[in-house]
Amino acid sequence: MTEEHHDTAGATIQPTPRGLFDCNDAYRTPIREDYEHLFTSGLVVLDTNVLLNLYRSNNRTRKDTLSVLGKLRDRIWIPHQVLSEFWRNRDLPSVRGHHRTKAKETCAALDKAHRSISDALDRWLRDVHLSNDTNARAHLNRDKESMENVLTSLKSFIQAQAERDALKDTSATQSDPVLTELDRVLHGRVGEPFPETTLVTALQEAKERADKRIPPGYEDFKDKPIEKAAGDYLLWAQILDEAERRKSDVLLVTGDVKPDWWIPATSHTPARPRTELTVELRKKAGVQLFMVTPSQLLTQANEIFNLRVDERSVNDLATAEREHTYPSYGQAIQSMLRQQFPQAQVLNLDDQFEKGVRPPIPDLTVIHSDSTIGIEVKKYTQPVRGEDIEYLKKMVEEHGLNAVLVVSHSPLTPAARERLRSVARETRAKAAWVRINSTRLDDLASYETLRMSVESLITPEAPEEV
Repeated sequence: MTEEHHDTAGATIQPTPRGLFDCNDAYRTPIREDYEHLFTSGLVVLDTNVLLNLYRSNNRTRKDTLSVLGKLRDRIWIPHQVLSEFWRNRDLPSVRGHHRTKAKETCAALDKAHRSISDALDRWLRDVHLSNDTNARAHLNRDKESMENVLTSLKSFIQAQAERDALKDTSATQSDPVLTELDRVLHGRVGEPFPETTLVTALQEAKERADKRIPPGYEDFKDKPIEKAAGDYLLWAQILDEAERRKSDVLLVTGDVKPDWWIPATSHTPARPRTELTVELRKKAGVQLFMVTPSQLLTQANEIFNLRVDERSVNDLATAEREHTYPSYGQAIQSMLRQQFPQAQVLNLDDQFEKGVRPPIPDLTVIHSDSTIGIEVKKYTQPVRGEDIEYLKKMVEEHGLNAVLVVSHSPLTPAARERLRSVARETRAKAAWVRINSTRLDDLASYETLRMSVESLITPEAPEEV
């Protein structure tokens, strides 16, 4: 039975006939015609990560991305929240200094491996009583020298590549080539900030939505203060207002592939915007929401505008997006620590390099009011050996750590456990080990196991027995 509706004059309004896709949960896969429409009359919104990735990209990918943005200039619009986040993050070592920071981090890891191998060989000589054997020591010294030459060559290549990809003259805004290009593309295409009263209300709305797990941005409330955690919602609220003003369909370009923005892809279906977002935009502005990642934007723009975008640039961006979707074992451990210990500082390698910390550097450092704990993350398929953690004593002593915790995917060998005991005895620091399988990282038991392990190390009293 069809319910009748009437207008203010009492006349009967015939209901609009519904079709297969007239349902909140329906989703139509975008086709070429949709992107042609969006590129000519839609609202193309760039998220902060799209702009920041121009610093992280190599030269080829950067040029291809800027070529696409230049072609879409007339359709691009930037929420003011994106601009604020861009300037807040631009000077981070992981952004403007991305290539040199990653080169330094990789070279430090190679040095760490070199020391571990060298120490393991020296220990083997002692254990089998060959320390004074001229032939054995000469053989190892030759191979050590070869290994050192290989590592030197690798580090030289990595550092040279970083210099090729790193942007020059970014210290001054007037000479920064990324800012020069972005200013040309985005001039006159940035939205207004929220007035103070609107901002206060929006922050409260963001918190209330997060409590109810209404997208977007509720994932950020797990480990960030409200001013930063609300960033995704502020961006979204500004998009809603602009779309309502323009009555234009929206194409949001974002490398943020968290589940509070996307319904993840499966083996049968591509990723798509969260249904709640699509419905909210339709109700607010009467328009449609489309979302793509930066690699997908380059693919579609290349096809429609015939820009000759290099396929390698698309693949580079796609690889970065996959890594963001599926965080590494170490990144997952870092996220868990930040959620469970919000009162502590949890520093990753980038953070520690920024502070000038010298190798050997813990993979993660937890700075609590009572203790400084070095976290070593071992994602090994084979058991962790004693030589794999030979450097721990030096690391504890050089950085004044109160404790060290090895978090591993695989078990520790008896020799590795003895090595941890030795570190505790010789440095008077606590030393412990916890095993967390990578397939159970999201399990509540894993969170609780990690929390209990760190809490046992926080009070710097007697050394922890392994």
